[in-house]
Amino acid sequence: MEDNRLNFYLDEIGHEAPLGADEERRLWERKDNGDERAMGRLVESYLRLVVSVAAKMQGRGLSIDDLVSEGNIGLLKAVTKYDRGRGVPFAPFAVPLIRQQMERALKAEEQQTSVESGRSASSMRSVDAPISSNSNVSLLSVLADSNSALADSRVYSAANEEAAERSLACLQGREAQVVAAYFGIGQEHLTMAEIADDMGLKRERVRQIRDRAVRRMRKVYRDLTKG
Repeated sequence: MEDNRLNFYLDEIGHEAPLGADEERRLWERKDNGDERAMGRLVESYLRLVVSVAAKMQGRGLSIDDLVSEGNIGLLKAVTKYDRGRGVPFAPFAVPLIRQQMERALKAEEQQTSVESGRSASSMRSVDAPISSNSNVSLLSVLADSNSALADSRVYSAANEEAAERSLACLQGREAQVVAAYFGIGQEHLTMAEIADDMGLKRERVRQIRDRAVRRMRKVYRDLTKG
């Protein structure tokens, strides 16, 4: 099944004619002058590079679709950051960024799997830990307060902690990644700007993902703590 999806995607992107050396040079020049269409064409021309990296990272917890999707984010970062003046060919420059983006997604998936499969004391404490040393906000306090996406109250209850853990397990993909990073669950707390930079997204988009995930979790949390 994975190979079939991979072949289908390769067929889709195979319709794009490969760039000639002169055309690619002109596109890089246009991109460096702020031409977004040129940047988009460069990204499209290197989609097969993402697939080749993704194919080597199958079987580690994410589907080929998810790996390619994350790799495309890494490719976009590479196109944005690439400096032709350094004399390094683009592909060797891009591959580490593509792989890094996939590795981050795999790590987030591993953390999600760990939350779903275990209820250790350390993981339960993590949902009640403040997101920073000068803040009282925790994931548990956010879920317990129906009036604000960023509550400032704390809730101390073993049952509530378990409900928070179980609501966390309902998240997948980017929602799980953003929530884990923002609330520092299983990792160091990151700011919205840091998350946006890591994921190749705008800060407002990260905020939307976080708020949507919190709403989803809050519904599950309320169902679990009724009565």
